[in-house]
Amino acid sequence: MRADDQLQPKVVTTLYLLGAAVMLLVCIQNYRYGLYPLVYSGSIIMTVLAGIAIYFRLMSKAPRFNQASLWSIGACLVIVAYAGLEQAIEVKHWAFALGLLAFVALKHQQAMVMTSLTALALAICLLFQDGIVSALSFATSYALLIALASTYAKLQQQRNRTLVELEIHDPMTRAYNFRHMEDTLEKEICRTDRTSKALSLVSLEVDYFPQLLDLHGSSTSQDLLRQLSESLRSMIRAGDSQYFDGEHTFYLLLPCTPSEGVVVIAERIRRSIEESHWPVVDSITISLGCTTYVPNDEEGSAQVLIHNARIALIEAQKNGHNRVCHH
Repeated sequence: MRADDQLQPKVVTTLYLLGAAVMLLVCIQNYRYGLYPLVYSGSIIMTVLAGIAIYFRLMSKAPRFNQASLWSIGACLVIVAYAGLEQAIEVKHWAFALGLLAFVALKHQQAMVMTSLTALALAICLLFQDGIVSALSFATSYALLIALASTYAKLQQQRNRTLVELEIHDPMTRAYNFRHMEDTLEKEICRTDRTSKALSLVSLEVDYFPQLLDLHGSSTSQDLLRQLSESLRSMIRAGDSQYFDGEHTFYLLLPCTPSEGVVVIAERIRRSIEESHWPVVDSITISLGCTTYVPNDEEGSAQVLIHNARIALIEAQKNGHNRVCHH
């Protein structure tokens, strides 16, 4: 989801800056107590966190956000584990903050692997430096932290997936919405230019739908559109996709389909809809407009392809409805 993709870098950037500020305070405190090796380790971690935060702040779009976060947090955890070889008691608290940051900034599996390895390394160091009680105490508390952070991360990912589904689907028909079709079309056109395989688009409408709306009301008409959407979804091939403009026009995107193929598919759909039985209205017919983009023949864009499909649909309706036209 576009909004979420923009929000995550901003949130994590803020956390990086807060982490750098905390590490600065830790460095100052360690310097006052004469723990100079920890000052050096903390300074490196502070520099890494501040540097990655500044990098994301300066870039209008954060390229390779996950990779940069993975390397920066990984480097910080390695520094913590290395510092723990001699002073595990003092640095074990650093692992808690970095572990939480890992679950916010990284993918769930990456965060689990990195935090688990860090916890194991520090627990072993504590076992030799402070005894089994200290090691078990740290391992238990860190495992609890990982479990809570992991649960939160999974819930957040599930929420994001739900929001994505809501953003790209039409709520009534459950087909993809028109905005998602424009984005997908641009990507498919680029892919068509690379593969040199034709791309086809079909637009279709129920014949005399305004009259059906006036006669049966909006509730029945919406049920009809939902049922039509389900029927179309069962008819299209794997790799094809269905879209709805929010009013009464459906679109079918057919990659790797030449003009001859799309006409055959559209005619098969037309006959199937005509021969099907529909509640309340008993029977309906549809008109379909097809267009095909062939790379290198002309400049291709989503708007041009949609416009051509609409022209073909209008031609089909002008020529008597219940037919297929190709533009």
